[in-house]
This record gives sequence, structure tokens and C-alpha cells, in this order.
Amino acid sequence: MHLIYKYLKFIWHNSARLNNKILAELVEPKLEAKILDIGVYKAEMIIDRVKNIKNPDIYATDIDKKIIKSCRKLGIKAIKHDAETKLPFKSNFFDLVSANQIIEHLLNIDMFTEEIHRVLKPKGYLLISTENLSSWHNLFALLLGWQAFSQHLSFKKNIGNPLRLGSLENFDHAGMHVKIFTLKGLKELLELYKFKVEFLFGAGYYPFPPPLSNYLAKFDPRHSAFIGIKARKIK
Repeated sequence: MHLIYKYLKFIWHNSARLNNKILAELVEPKLEAKILDIGVYKAEMIIDRVKNIKNPDIYATDIDKKIIKSCRKLGIKAIKHDAETKLPFKSNFFDLVSANQIIEHLLNIDMFTEEIHRVLKPKGYLLISTENLSSWHNLFALLLGWQAFSQHLSFKKNIGNPLRLGSLENFDHAGMHVKIFTLKGLKELLELYKFKVEFLFGAGYYPFPPPLSNYLAKFDPRHSAFIGIKARKIK
């Protein structure tokens, strides 16, 4: 069992790294741009993601005070903010909004998507990624009658899937996954709120290791471990 966990952790981390790499590649080269990152996780990741922009003016929101502090140390204009509420920025303000691994934690995805559309400038764009409900490891778990790997049920402990990585003992409630998307569902949500989807991608492909998993995710993003979209504000 220990070897299974070790292997699952290895391919998860590889999938996450590939996901971050693709997001960075999708950032359009510019001399300057206003950027918002929602749900930071690590400040260094934001800076690396927008390296194609020579003079980025980076804003960020998160609910964790330590993350906010680390962002500010690196010159990021970070604000403590709950993504379940309206964004504290004026309309038509940002050239780019990035939202990596945050939408799965939210209940009110309609307001979240509508607010991103509001704060983006006309022709500004969104980079968004999340775990994939229709990845093969989630489908396999459901076939066994288990909960999907990407979904959490209880605040107290991990239930429903004995192979899920990590433990929910003393788990931060903000880390719960409550709404898990397929690529089709994420695409149609963005189209509902007047985004034009320009690029769809997948990252990682369970249970295969790299580089095979990277190739398979590119060929079949609908069943990859992570899914992502680049979408532009059209109205």
C-alpha cells in the first residue's frame, strides 16, 4: 500500500507541475499588464506564471493571512478576500485573471464567474484550471462504488475512498472540494457568462507516468487529471 501511495503522489505532483507550466505558456507576452490571481497558494507561482509580461502589476486575493503576507513581501498587491463574495475591484480593471485550483472549493460558482467577467477589461482573458471529475482515476473510483478522488464529503475525516491521498484530520474547511468539473461543464459555464473559449487543455493522465501521461493528456484532455481553459471576455 505504501508503494501505491508513493506512486500516486509522484504522478499527482507531475500533473500539477505540467498544469502550471501550461498556464504560464498561455500568458500573452506584453510590456505591461494588470493581473489578478484568485486563491494564491504560493506567491512565487504567480510571479513565475506571468514571466511573459515584462512589467506585471500583480494583484492577488486569498483568505490565508500568511499567504497574503508572503505575497506582499514579493511586491504583490495582495488582499484578504473570500472568493465566495464579490471581488473588491472596479469593473474593467484587469488584463488577465488567473484562477488555478480554486473553483472546486466554491459553492457559488455563478457569482465567481460573473465577477471575473466584470473585473476583466474588454478583450481581457481568464486562465482557469481545476481537477477533472472525468479523469480515469475518478471514473475508476466511481466504478468501484467509491467517492471520486477529487471530492470531499466530511469535514472530520476522509470517507468514501480509502486510496485518496492525504488525511482530512484537522483539515482546513477552505480546502474542501465541493464542485468538481468536467471539461465540458467548465467550458459551458464560461460560455454562459459571455466568455469566448480560446483554448482547452489537460495535464497529467492517471495512472500513467511521464512522459506518456503528458502525451495522453494532450491527445485526450477530457480524461486528464487536471483540466484548464483560456477564455476571453467578449462583452
